[in-house]
Amino acid sequence: MTMNAKRSWWKDLKLRRKFSTVSLGFTLVLAGLISFNVMVLRSQTQNSLVTDMAGRQRMLSQKFAKEVLLLSGGVAVDHQATLRLMRDSLAALMEGGEAVINLDTGAKADLPAAPNLEIRAKLAEQATLLRQYEASATGFLALGAADARRADKLKELLGLQAQLSDSTEAVVKMLSLQAEGAIRGMIGLEIIVGLICALSGLVVSSLIGRQIADPLAACAEAARKIAEGDLRIKPLEVSSTDEIGVLQQAFDEMLYSQRDIAIQTRSACDALTAAAAAILSSAQEQAAGTKQQAAAVQEITTTVEEISLSGKQVAERSRQVAGTAEAVATSGNAGLHAVRDASAGMEAIREQTETVAENIITLSERTQAVGEIIATVNEIAEQSNLVALNAAIEAADAREQGRRFSVVAGEIKNLADQAKEATSQVRGILEQTQKGINTSVMLTEEALKRVELGREKSTMSEHVIRQMSDNIQESVHAFQQIVGATNQQQIGLEQVTQALHEIRQASQQTAQTTAQLEKASLDLSQLGQTLSRTLEKYRL
Repeated sequence: MTMNAKRSWWKDLKLRRKFSTVSLGFTLVLAGLISFNVMVLRSQTQNSLVTDMAGRQRMLSQKFAKEVLLLSGGVAVDHQATLRLMRDSLAALMEGGEAVINLDTGAKADLPAAPNLEIRAKLAEQATLLRQYEASATGFLALGAADARRADKLKELLGLQAQLSDSTEAVVKMLSLQAEGAIRGMIGLEIIVGLICALSGLVVSSLIGRQIADPLAACAEAARKIAEGDLRIKPLEVSSTDEIGVLQQAFDEMLYSQRDIAIQTRSACDALTAAAAAILSSAQEQAAGTKQQAAAVQEITTTVEEISLSGKQVAERSRQVAGTAEAVATSGNAGLHAVRDASAGMEAIREQTETVAENIITLSERTQAVGEIIATVNEIAEQSNLVALNAAIEAADAREQGRRFSVVAGEIKNLADQAKEATSQVRGILEQTQKGINTSVMLTEEALKRVELGREKSTMSEHVIRQMSDNIQESVHAFQQIVGATNQQQIGLEQVTQALHEIRQASQQTAQTTAQLEKASLDLSQLGQTLSRTLEKYRL
């Protein structure tokens, strides 16, 4: 039940969705492989870090021995810091945890615990040697410089340092072998996963290819049989609802349609033969009546053509009168528009003239205000002159002490005289400006009167032209009605004449067609026979 549901779900998908699903699957697999590679690289980096930490123990042991020798020689060094660093690094290598990975910057990193018991045992052995190394260094430092045991202690210290270095080198080799084995295992796993993905891709591609290629091959074979005329083939089995299924269903519908067309065409061939015989009989009867109709139509056509010629002359005269009236009406409308435009222009001139008059009045008022200000400045200049005179008198009384004050008083008097002279000049200019303003006001008032008179005359002209235009428009309408009636009469006569010509031509054509119809009936019968032989190709 579940398998059928899965299969039905897959077949219901469109081809685009199927390819998208397969592409998504391969993308997820590729993402998994990339993630796995990233994990391998991180593991390799961590193993390299652990190996470097283990190798660093040898360097630290040598550094510790050097610091102990320097300390015994009286040089102050911190050998305990090196010892603590060795102990912390060794503990991190055994149990895992945080350790200093860069001695210069003090950077730290989390290290994993020992990967197997053998390495753990070797690290425990190294820890024992480190404790012995520490005890030997403490004992060596406790001895005096003249102590005879000092050389033996130094030899013991150096021997423990050599053992510690050998143990460190052994741990490094074991960690390297462990890392190489892990890398080889991961590479093998990647190869297996890659092969599985490749095989899965081949299988999926083969299945999808069969789902596409087999139905298309069946469609091609069925199309070849239909091209050979075999319409008895079985319909294609629709196995899915995707584009291939839609193609199969459309092909089956085409097959049914071809069968129906072939059957209907055979029936139409039989009906066509019978209809050809009936048409031949009707054509012969129609030929006799057509000859009689042609003679009667000829007489009627001659009479109607004479009436039509008279109607054309009346219509042409009416059209000329109407054209003249329309031209007069158009001229009247143009004159009316011109008068309206002139009236609107006069009104605009009047409004602008009023605006200019208002501006001139405002300018006159401002000129009077400036005159008042100039009078005030003149009074201030006279007062300043009086003050300067008083200051000069006071300076004369003060003699030597008032000399400077006398100079200032003279300058004030000069400035007052200059201001008075300037106000006199400005007053003269303002008087001339006021005269010009008064003249402009008078000219503006005169212009307003003339504009008003022109606007009244334009209004009267507009009224007269409008009445004339209305009268002309009524005349145009009357002529247009006459022309319309004449045109309708002419159209009617032309239609009658055209109809008679067409009837006569139809009679002539009918006579010619009768012979052609007889020949066409024979051709039609032969065509039906040919079509029947063609349909015999299709096997129903």
